[in-house]
Amino acid sequence: MTSKAVVNSTLVLRILALLHLAASVVVLATNNLKLSDGSKIRFIDVIAYRYVAATGAVGFLYTLAQIPFAIYHACTQKRLHPNNCLPEFDFYGDKVMSLLLGTGAGAGFAVSFEFKRHLCDLILNLEILTAEDLSEAKSKTGKFLDRAIIATSLLFLGFICLAVLSVLSSVSRSGSQSSKGFFG
Repeated sequence: MTSKAVVNSTLVLRILALLHLAASVVVLATNNLKLSDGSKIRFIDVIAYRYVAATGAVGFLYTLAQIPFAIYHACTQKRLHPNNCLPEFDFYGDKVMSLLLGTGAGAGFAVSFEFKRHLCDLILNLEILTAEDLSEAKSKTGKFLDRAIIATSLLFLGFICLAVLSVLSSVSRSGSQSSKGFFG
């Protein structure tokens, strides 16, 4: 039996993770870049941003599915399923989801910071070579990448919530199991 504080913390962390992951997907999905020449870049044009959005969406759906069970557990102090399969699912699901979100956050940060460094340098060099004013392109590209960094930061906060939940679910799992172990 887990303590009331752990159960309530689990519910709060699941709600926070849900909010962060939803915000991450929304910010990334609305991230577009349109230049004066009519060219348009959307987040789906960058493969790493598609991965960030996909991990955020999968994490959102997983957390959304877990919230009713967490609410029931917080209100009644009992698990919904009497055969203790839910602590096992929480344990492994939270681990897998936190690792998936961690890889999404890593990919998003890596591509954003690399693009920010190299594209800004490229635009500056093109500006010197062509003697054209490309300040609009530099400004809009910077804003596009900044929004991607914000979306990735929100995904990272969702990862932190699920990583803490994976620790709490292991505490919850060890409290609900006998000392026989997993296979016996």
